[in-house]
Amino acid sequence: MIDQLRQQLDELGENYVEKNAAFKIKVIPFFCAISIKKDHKNENRLNFYSNQLIEIFLVVLLILFGVTLYKADGGFTDGPLHFAFAIVITFNLIIKQIAIEGLKTRLAFERLNTANKQLQNVNKQNT
Repeated sequence: MIDQLRQQLDELGENYVEKNAAFKIKVIPFFCAISIKKDHKNENRLNFYSNQLIEIFLVVLLILFGVTLYKADGGFTDGPLHFAFAIVITFNLIIKQIAIEGLKTRLAFERLNTANKQLQNVNKQNT
């Protein structure tokens, strides 16, 4: 499974680092990295993840902090800056999730393409 993933990533031209059967893939350089690990309980399963829990926690804290500081009579400068940071980090999270799903889709299409090529080769040999 790991060898197959390594081959697929090479064929797709992805930048990755492999360490102890775990892959770190830079989908969008300096912005989004995805980690893939083999699930030891289920041998034929890979886990795709990005460390998003800290960022989600940061968004919640910024929103809560912005709400507690915001004063309606204070004007625009009292609090909305925290909301702006929360929105930027939320967009970052959305883009990371899109990158994860895009990588999953590309890997699935690569597997389908490889299986199709093998089937065509078998059909050519049979005729």
